[in-house]
Amino acid sequence: MSELENKIGIPGAVVEPSKAEQSASLQESINEHLAAGGTIDKPKPKPVNRREKRAASGKTSKRKAAKVLKVSGGTRKPILSMWRMLNIKVGTKLVWFEGKGKINVKASAEVLDDISMKLKVNYGKKSKVVDGLMRGEIFILQSMKKPVPKKVQGWDRFGIENGKFLKSIHNIYDGVDRQTLINRRGF
Repeated sequence: MSELENKIGIPGAVVEPSKAEQSASLQESINEHLAAGGTIDKPKPKPVNRREKRAASGKTSKRKAAKVLKVSGGTRKPILSMWRMLNIKVGTKLVWFEGKGKINVKASAEVLDDISMKLKVNYGKKSKVVDGLMRGEIFILQSMKKPVPKKVQGWDRFGIENGKFLKSIHNIYDGVDRQTLINRRGF
C-alpha cells in the first residue's frame, strides 16, 4: 500500500488538497468577499533607505525622513562663477537693495571683469576691489557698521536697476536656464 492509502485508512487523518484546489478555493473566497462589498487592502511599500525606515518605526523623535532625491547626472545648475554667465558686461553698475524695492544710494558696485566675479564696491567715499558678491556684501555691511551674518549670500542684496525696473542677481540667475549658463561659461 502507498503512504496516502495508509493515511486514509487511519481514523482522523486529513488529506491536504492540491495546490490547484487551494488556489481555486482561494479565488472563490475572494470573489465572495468582493461580492459582499468587501475590499482588499494592498500593503504599503516598505521604506527604501535607513532614514525612512527609522522614521517609520518611530525610533527618531526629532528628525523626519527626508525624501531621497535621485539625481540624474547634470540636472543642477552650475555655480555662478563669472559675470558672463548672466550676460552682465564689464562696467555694469550694480545697486544695493536695503529692503523691498529700496535702494541705498551710498552703496554700489561696478563689474570689473566678465570672466571672474571681480567687483569694485563703493560705500560713500570708501571703495574696495573684491572677488565676489559675498565679499562685497561683507564690505558694505562693515562700512555701514551693521552686523555681518554667518551665512552671507550677496546675490539678494545686489541687483540691476533699469529705470523703475529692479532685479536682483539671484532673480537673474533663476531666470536663466541651465544649458544657457553652461554655454555662456565657455568650458
